[in-house]
Amino acid sequence: MTQSNLKLILFLLSVVMIGGVYMYVYKPNSEETATIESDCAALETRLADLKAKEANRAQYEADIVAYNEKVEEIVSYFPATLDQELSVMFIKGVEDAHDGEFLVGSVGLGAPTQFYTLGGNVDPETGVANGYTCYVSNMPISYQGTYDGIQEFIEYIMNYKYRMNISSVSITYDVENDIAMGSVNLHAYCVSGEGREADEVNVDVPNGVDNLFIGGEGAAEQTSYPYDADNGASIATDNNVKILLNNAANDTADGIIVSAGGEDTYVTSSENKVVAVNLAIEEQDDKIMMTYSIGDKSYSTEVTTEDVTIYVKSSDRVDSDDKNGVKLNVENTTDLNVFIKVSGDDATSPRFSVGRKLGTVVVY
Repeated sequence: MTQSNLKLILFLLSVVMIGGVYMYVYKPNSEETATIESDCAALETRLADLKAKEANRAQYEADIVAYNEKVEEIVSYFPATLDQELSVMFIKGVEDAHDGEFLVGSVGLGAPTQFYTLGGNVDPETGVANGYTCYVSNMPISYQGTYDGIQEFIEYIMNYKYRMNISSVSITYDVENDIAMGSVNLHAYCVSGEGREADEVNVDVPNGVDNLFIGGEGAAEQTSYPYDADNGASIATDNNVKILLNNAANDTADGIIVSAGGEDTYVTSSENKVVAVNLAIEEQDDKIMMTYSIGDKSYSTEVTTEDVTIYVKSSDRVDSDDKNGVKLNVENTTDLNVFIKVSGDDATSPRFSVGRKLGTVVVY
């Protein structure tokens, strides 16, 4: 090999080595360096941002707490579930609150359907928002009641502890009987999610009663009573409470008088409509106390007899404008039985009826 050829070969090898170093050493290192420099620049920007936020950490954490409180306040307007038990108790509350002026005929309990998802609480440590799921359920209601009762029902919904809204209302008015009837379509809502707990349903509706016509929870099992022999006739002359029912337009006295003796025991009503008389019998300081009331008027007295007897002296209605009457609600938490004798009531349109009852209530 000549000297010139050797020099040429050495030159070519040098070029190849330099190219290899460039391709496999310099270029990769140069690209990695550029990447690292770019990452460093991004990290420096991020660091600067975090330092700026760190300076306001206390404010951000306070804002998170305030935000969570606002979310919780809004969510608290809605229950966590739409269980049918809750709907039933809502309807029961409607009737209990309106003393017979708004009676529910039927209720449709629609299945809840999802319609929205919203953010909820933000964990201050993780920054993760826990979502809430919103549901709506239709509740069509057919009803019968007075015009005032319908207005009070709407106010009841407006003031109810949870948000509801009325999508439609229909009203038909019976002028002759002064009764309104129709239907209401309600929308009930709930918001479910982490940390939300369903309401506990406290069902105090009597069930499993041996005789559904004479009592609710606490009713005695016996089916024969001392007043059965004369169909309660003796109660007319010997009683704890007397209820007098006459035309509200009479000129001598109020149309409804409830008494336990003299005039100082009177609780009365002159309204020309069916009113609720609430009778409570309970033990207080080793005594059995009885309280009867109409609205905010009431009278209390001690019961010293073995039973509570009530004589209802009613009367025929004089014309189509004669509307007054009594719906008696009995809440008896003692072992005493309640016996009621009704006489003279209008056969076609009775003035007297029994509403809610707790304990044994027998009507003759």
